[in-house]
This record gives sequence, C-alpha cells and structure tokens, in this order.
Amino acid sequence: MNNARHLKKVLLKSISELSEQKENFLFNPYLDFTRKRKLSFNELIKFIICMESGAIKDELYKYFGLSNNVITASAFIQQRKKIKHEAFKYIFEIFNKKTINSKSYKGYRLMAIDGSTLPISFDINDKETYSLNHGKNEKGYNAFHLHASYDLLEHTYDDIIIEGEAKYNENAAFIDIVERYTGKKAIFIADRNYESYNLFEHVSHSDNKFLIRIKDYDSNGMLKGMHISLSGECDVDISRIVTFKQTKEVKEHPEKYRFFPKKIRFDYLDNDDPYYHFKCRVVRIKISDDTYECIATNLDRDEFPLEEIKKIYNMRWGIETAFRELKYAIGLNAFHARKRELIKQEIYARLILYNFCERIIRKIEIPKKERKYRYQVNFTRSIHILRGYLRIKKGGKNPPDIESIISKEIEPIRPGRINSRKIKPKSVVYFTYRFD
Repeated sequence: MNNARHLKKVLLKSISELSEQKENFLFNPYLDFTRKRKLSFNELIKFIICMESGAIKDELYKYFGLSNNVITASAFIQQRKKIKHEAFKYIFEIFNKKTINSKSYKGYRLMAIDGSTLPISFDINDKETYSLNHGKNEKGYNAFHLHASYDLLEHTYDDIIIEGEAKYNENAAFIDIVERYTGKKAIFIADRNYESYNLFEHVSHSDNKFLIRIKDYDSNGMLKGMHISLSGECDVDISRIVTFKQTKEVKEHPEKYRFFPKKIRFDYLDNDDPYYHFKCRVVRIKISDDTYECIATNLDRDEFPLEEIKKIYNMRWGIETAFRELKYAIGLNAFHARKRELIKQEIYARLILYNFCERIIRKIEIPKKERKYRYQVNFTRSIHILRGYLRIKKGGKNPPDIESIISKEIEPIRPGRINSRKIKPKSVVYFTYRFD
C-alpha cells in the first residue's frame, strides 16, 4: 500500500541504491566522497530533494536544526558540484518504477504531453539557454524548456526531457518520449503545438494511441494543407499519400496526395519507397456558437465516440494544473544555483518530491461531514507537511499518522466560480546570496 511511511522507505531505499553505485554519477569517482564528512552522499541527495525556496543557509538550518555544527553554504555547494544531475534522474526513474500504480481508462494510460519554460540566471554567452524575446524584452532571457509526460490518472510525472530554450524542439522531444516509453498501452494527449504527420506516425508505430488538437481548416495547419473543409460538428476519416515527389499527378490531385519538401521531417519516406499512406480520424467539436476545435486521433470510433474524445481531451488540463503546482507549491521557479548542471539537479529533485507527495495525497481520505461543498486536500499545505516528514532522520520520532494530519488540511471545491484566482507568471527568483 502506497502510504506515507511505505513511500518514504521506498524513496530512502532508492537513494541507498544510488549510493551503492555512486561512482557512476560523480565527476571524479576516485576522489569524490571518499572521506567521511559531515554531509554524507545520502544526506546530500535527500537534502536537495527536501529544499524549499529559501536561502541555502536557511535551508541547512531547517534540515539539520539550529546548531553551530551545521555545515556552511560554501561546503554544501562544493559537495553538490561533485554530483552529476543524472544521479537525480536515476532516483526519479527508479522511484517511479517501484511505486507506479498504472491506472487505466478503458485499458489505456492517459499520458498528457506538454512543455513549460523555466527561467534561469542571465548569461548572454550561454547559447543553449539564451533566447531573444522580440517585442517584449530586447535584452533576451535564459531558460530551460521542460518537456514532460504526465499521467493524468495517477497525477504524477512519468518522463521528462530538459533542453535549452534556444535549441528546444517540441515535436522531436515528444517523439523521444514516445519511443522510450515502456509502460502499458497509452493514449498520448497534447494541445495543437504538436500537430505533425511525423509525430502521429511515430505514436502509431509504437502501438500506442494519440489524441492531439490540430488547427481548424481555415487556419494554417494540416487540414488546410490537405484542402479539407469541414462543416459543423463532425467525426470523419481522412487519408493522404504523403510524398517528397512533386509530379504532375501530385499537383493535380491535392485531395489524394500531400507533398512535403524534403526540409520537412517525415521519417517514413525514403528513395526506395517515396510514397506513404497516411490516415487518421479527425473530430470537430463545437465549443461556442461559431467556434470549433479539431482533434486528430487514431482511436477506434466504436470504442471512443465523439463524446469520449471530448471527455479525454478535457482531462488534458491536468498537466497545466500540475505545472502550476510544480512551480509554485513545490518551488520549481526558484533555483539555488547559476550553474546549469546544478539547476538540472534541482529540476529532477522537485519532480521526485512532487511524485512522492502526489502518491500520498491522492490516497488521503477526507472525513465525511455535512458540508455545503465537497472538499479536497490543500496541496500546498500538504507539501510543507511532507517535506517536514521527509526531513525526520532515521531513529527520530515519526508522526504517528501523517495521513491523518494531512486529512485535516482541506479546502472547499467551489464549482462554477467565474472569477477564479489568477496566478501571475513569475520569472527566475534572484537570491544572489545563495548562488554558487
């Protein structure tokens, strides 16, 4: 059972397993962590996972207690520099593998794919992360782009790819996530940034399903390129022969062929076979009197009729909520480093903490009482409680029932609120006194 005590043991065991092979994750395995120090390898990893948004010294006091014997911020930075970010990637993956529940919808996992920009410290010479923002900030900015695969039923991150803002490619990252996915069959769900023949075929060839929003026929997207005009709410099958050849027949029959110049990536065409039969299903959904959304999918119409497509696509919003919680409740918008390698450490550390907390919070049962509204666990308060729970050292006095404590931290669910609270997007948080 994935209760708090069990999950804490699994996480600590995962850190111990990493420690047993730490030489694979150190920059200098013959020297690093070979001497006994105040801050051991295991405690260093755990500390970084537990860190909040405060200054490093404040975080050290919070973790180790108020004492003259607490290590300095400089000593902490020197120690963490020895570790590759892949150490945290290893814990993220092994913890997921040990605790995954794999809930399904009609036999499929529902995996939302999306990206988010993570602003970092300014460095115009960092060509990977430095990007110009024309019209808004002539100076430009530095950021990582986080590509994420999020399990909408289990409410946890399944896989991520980190790229520099100046170099990132959303479609290529999506394909990489799909091709290294090894779980049970899944439906990959995404917004219209991911409209791509190549991407659709990669998902189909992986024996999984896709459900991706595309531009309507009057916009500059695949439907317009196919010369398809749809009317009203509908559910149709479309097919084209994709080719790099621009013959007379291809030009005269746009209803049959779709020409791609060779600069457009399509991995299923080559010189030996210059024609590829592409087909998919397009669902056009009415969302207002004169507004429609189009969704491309390879789901079977009998098993997933139009109403099911609407329902599944609406569930995609879960990844947007997850990004907000990751940035503001977990603290992904506030890093404790300038060095890009150390920032990647913290990205994975925040994801580990997010999954740890979600797997506990989702199992909390709220006591039933006569109330005006339904209630849910307050995620932000629960994060503070679970961080404190993780900080408790072995042999210390554990709370008798952490689930019971969290179950009292609740908030009402008010359906139909018109003026929902808005959170203003934040840039990188500059705590210059904590940078290395």
